[in-house]
Amino acid sequence: MNRSLLDAASPKFSAWQQGIVFDKGRHGEPGESNRHVWEPIRGRQQELAEAIGGGHQALGAYLRRTLDISGKQIGAPQLPRSQLTPDECDSPPLELERELWTAWSGLKRRFASQPVYWLLCHVEWIERGCFGQAGHRLEAALVGKRAKNSEAKTRNFLRHTGGIPHERGKTSVFSDCPLARAWWRGHVAEQVANVEDLDMSADEAHGILHENRPAWETLARLGVMRVTVISQPRARAAIVGHLGARFRNAGRLRKEDVSEVAAGLARMGLRRSLEYAPWRELTA
Repeated sequence: MNRSLLDAASPKFSAWQQGIVFDKGRHGEPGESNRHVWEPIRGRQQELAEAIGGGHQALGAYLRRTLDISGKQIGAPQLPRSQLTPDECDSPPLELERELWTAWSGLKRRFASQPVYWLLCHVEWIERGCFGQAGHRLEAALVGKRAKNSEAKTRNFLRHTGGIPHERGKTSVFSDCPLARAWWRGHVAEQVANVEDLDMSADEAHGILHENRPAWETLARLGVMRVTVISQPRARAAIVGHLGARFRNAGRLRKEDVSEVAAGLARMGLRRSLEYAPWRELTA
């Protein structure tokens, strides 16, 4: 996938997302006073639902029109399996996440960090039938079974295919989009395994990150937005090592397990470089 395609699709992507969901912060509660706002939104949601119901070719064509990329080659990476089940699309098991990372390890972070990149990939995967061809199969894979109204279904589709950055910020791509999340977990696991101070394989590190979604989301959020010092590879490895020990002892992980260690590392980072601090101090 080339940069020009991403740059061309990005403004269309943002405008589409912001025009297809109801933002109570901006619009207030749906009612007669703002009917002029929510009725067009409901119409756009219905258009998406009809595209999903029309099958993989109809949905692919709808997304291409939306992003203004009709007839353009996307060049998405190959999925390691010809087709994914709805359950695998919603929450890829560890084995599949490892397969995805192995297949996509050459992907550049500057692409993987952009929700629009993942939506473009999903367009091609949808057209290939990777999530099924029939409308009911696509809805199960890309919307899920729990959403009960058009707003919830639309939001689920946006989350599954790239994230909702205008509401969730930069962390959406790390936590909301299952296939993007799989790549980022694999990427972080590989970084952790390359830290010589921590004797942990990439498979083990990935398993720890996969085990508990709140802990993973907290690690991603803090590393991107609040305690960016923990994105230093040795600091991140120290956190994953702590999570592994916690999981072995308690059999579960909490988001607090991440935030507590991150806070300690942040305080240390004010006094000295985490890149050169003794390992025993990082893990104390």
